[in-house]
Amino acid sequence: MHIPIANPQEIGRLIRAARKTAGLRQDDTAGAVGVSDVSLGHMEKGAPGARLDRVLRVLRELGIQLHADVSDSVATKYAELSRPKVMRPRSRKPDSPDPT
Repeated sequence: MHIPIANPQEIGRLIRAARKTAGLRQDDTAGAVGVSDVSLGHMEKGAPGARLDRVLRVLRELGIQLHADVSDSVATKYAELSRPKVMRPRSRKPDSPDPT
């Protein structure tokens, strides 16, 4: 099922729903994921300022995958930006004349 997410409160509600569905307590979940129970509580309330890396870790540990619904042109540019860059050797400048 797809659930549209438009604000931090909706992400928090999703985290809380997944945790409760799994029958997990907030403190146990926080410890298992590696965040504080205070931090997890803030996330579940949708408090602003939650670190994105921590939110993504909590979502991942609760089995939630995020997907972005983007236009074809954005997807093409994203793929382009995701390719590894080929490093080309820099051309050397000709040696400057010896000042002596």
